[in-house]
Amino acid sequence: MAIENLSILHSDLEIRGGLQYVGLMLRGNLGTVTFDGSADDHSVALNATDVFQLFDLKQGTGSLSTTGTKEGGTIMFEHTVSFYVPSISTSHLSNLETLLNENLVVYCQDYNGGKYVLGVSEAYALEDSTVGNIQMYARVSSIEGGTGAALGDENGVTVTIACSAGELPRVCSSAITLDTAGGTATVA
Repeated sequence: MAIENLSILHSDLEIRGGLQYVGLMLRGNLGTVTFDGSADDHSVALNATDVFQLFDLKQGTGSLSTTGTKEGGTIMFEHTVSFYVPSISTSHLSNLETLLNENLVVYCQDYNGGKYVLGVSEAYALEDSTVGNIQMYARVSSIEGGTGAALGDENGVTVTIACSAGELPRVCSSAITLDTAGGTATVA
């Protein structure tokens, strides 16, 4: 398959980067997942039995990165989400610690309105699976924190979540309703 007519607009060159929202949900609370299989679409529709716990991020404190590695005929991708949670408190640390050994689905929305889902992958899934490959979920890989030493230093933790997948991040085609005051995101 040849790459044809891949156009990039001048306005695309100055798009604002970074994540605006990160939502976390336990993988077990995700219902069926519908992957779009058409050649020009790389999306996923979610049916969740729970809400995403939402982090509303300050600009410049959240990112999504992807690295692909090919070995033989198989390519695997490592997706990494990193975000900063300000104001270290007992409840913040306690809640973050409960995520350490959990299988997660991560919803990411960037400042341009792009919505991505990590922790779901269609590649290498069993034929009868309604949620994709059940072994390709997201996991907390590190939590780094500190109070800083100077007056202007921030007091918080940086959370890093990693996930292996057989494909690039999926674009979320489901309607997501954000409740920033309540700290949740609901899949419609």
